[in-house]
Amino acid sequence: MNKIQVKKTFLGIDYGTCRIGLALGSDSDRIASAFKTIHKLSELKDIIPAKQIDAFVVGLPLQPDGTEGETCCKARAFAEKLKIEFALPIYWVDERLTSKRAENYLRDTLFMRPEKRKKILDAESARVILQTFLNQK
Repeated sequence: MNKIQVKKTFLGIDYGTCRIGLALGSDSDRIASAFKTIHKLSELKDIIPAKQIDAFVVGLPLQPDGTEGETCCKARAFAEKLKIEFALPIYWVDERLTSKRAENYLRDTLFMRPEKRKKILDAESARVILQTFLNQK
């Protein structure tokens, strides 16, 4: 008997204290797309049901040596709020160098100027985080 595969939709998150980058992707097509940048957790209340999110993939900002610092504590506190508010699974991805990879992609592949890159860098960083997760799945 064949198992029925259920598509899961993931919301990739690049958490920052000023901005939160978001990306969307599913385990069926394994392609992440930059979605948008928000500024407050409350902005997710409409997005989660509208996009039928099944789980979060959050970037963990480890130190260069792989240890956790203050920014990891903030990301984990944010994820705890997500868990309380939405009761969805949370997966972690090491996000070291994610912003640099995202910026290089926007500059070298899409040939964006700095002022335009800045507007979408957080969402692109979330895309890199989510794509890393989908590639490892």
